[in-house]
Amino acid sequence: MEGKMEIGVDIVDLERIEKVYSRYGMKFLRKFLSGEEINLCLHKPQVIASLAGRFAAKEAVVKALGTGFSGKVHWKSFEILNDRRGRPFVRLVDSDCFPAGCSIKISIAHDRHAAVATALLERA
Repeated sequence: MEGKMEIGVDIVDLERIEKVYSRYGMKFLRKFLSGEEINLCLHKPQVIASLAGRFAAKEAVVKALGTGFSGKVHWKSFEILNDRRGRPFVRLVDSDCFPAGCSIKISIAHDRHAAVATALLERA
């Protein structure tokens, strides 16, 4: 029998992220990203799009989880990283926040105005 699947989607306006980042800089980034995530984003050709994509991906994951950012799930309970080919993946930092044996797939896209992310969570 296959596990139960849940999906989450989020879209983020790039201009919104650019304004907050311009105003608060690293303080803003450290609130929702790990050091490794920050490093990845700051070394991308389109920094704002990368930041917005990570932000949308984290929102999509907690929507798929069904908890939002509440209780024990917080921004740094998991990371959105990239494999060697550039494909995004989710690394659980605090696995107690997620169902045992769950698998999370993520997809991120952006254009000149917005970043969108979809998360697919499969419970064992």
